[in-house]
Amino acid sequence: MFLTTIKSIFNIDNVGNRWGVRFLYLITVVLTAAVDFNPFADTDFTPLQNWILSMYNMTEYDPEVYDAIMMTFPLSKGNIIYLLTLVVGDLILLASAYLYAAIYVREFRLEKIRTIKDNEPEAYDYAVSRLPDKPIAVSKLIGRLAILMLVSMIVAVPLVMISVYFMFMAMLGLPFVFTVPVAYLSGDVGLFKSIPYSAKLARKYYFANMRCIAIVFLAAIAVDFVVPLLAQFSLTAFYIIDAAATTWMWLSFAKLAAMAYCTMKDFPIKGSRRPFAI
Repeated sequence: MFLTTIKSIFNIDNVGNRWGVRFLYLITVVLTAAVDFNPFADTDFTPLQNWILSMYNMTEYDPEVYDAIMMTFPLSKGNIIYLLTLVVGDLILLASAYLYAAIYVREFRLEKIRTIKDNEPEAYDYAVSRLPDKPIAVSKLIGRLAILMLVSMIVAVPLVMISVYFMFMAMLGLPFVFTVPVAYLSGDVGLFKSIPYSAKLARKYYFANMRCIAIVFLAAIAVDFVVPLLAQFSLTAFYIIDAAATTWMWLSFAKLAAMAYCTMKDFPIKGSRRPFAI
């Protein structure tokens, strides 16, 4: 069952009628690759590196020398554009991951309701107690997605800094909170209640969640190691394949979060009994 689950996580187009998530994947790949092909971006940061070294090599503080160095800050417009395109690329990937997770939960609930209605009475009697909440309306989903993106942009820098300094603690806590965006986008809870709600659901699924998260992270590390080798042969091919592989990893993690949320919500573990495990 575990191997089947892993296969399902990376099979990102197996959602609904497939064409919606395929279109989302294609658009995300194109936009992510377009960021790398930005003709106005400058990836050469050698002057900035030399400037930092000159600041570092100052043996004693001299106001005139210090002011002169500060006046020659070498970050060009092209460097700024490049850094901004990196931010835009990450926001595109984040928005796609959020949208994918929301689509998965919505399709999961619609399919479950259809199954209950179409099957025989015996199947209905079994499934009625597990009837999921109503799928979120598209209009509400768009509003929640916009709010979540805004909040993500505000808290991104502090969260990254905290995660860097407390990497081990962040990894240990990730299985409790990685379904927070899914809980909010599903329409089940509000923004602030989504954190304790997700943590409560994940308590008895902690090790199952950690196992799957580790596998996705290992796959992402392998991709980051292999794909850059293409740059030695063709920079264009590297940009395109890197965008495709990076999008695949982001959407795989989004699918894992959505699958975990649906599993934890519909099949809570009571006592030592485990009716289903991701």
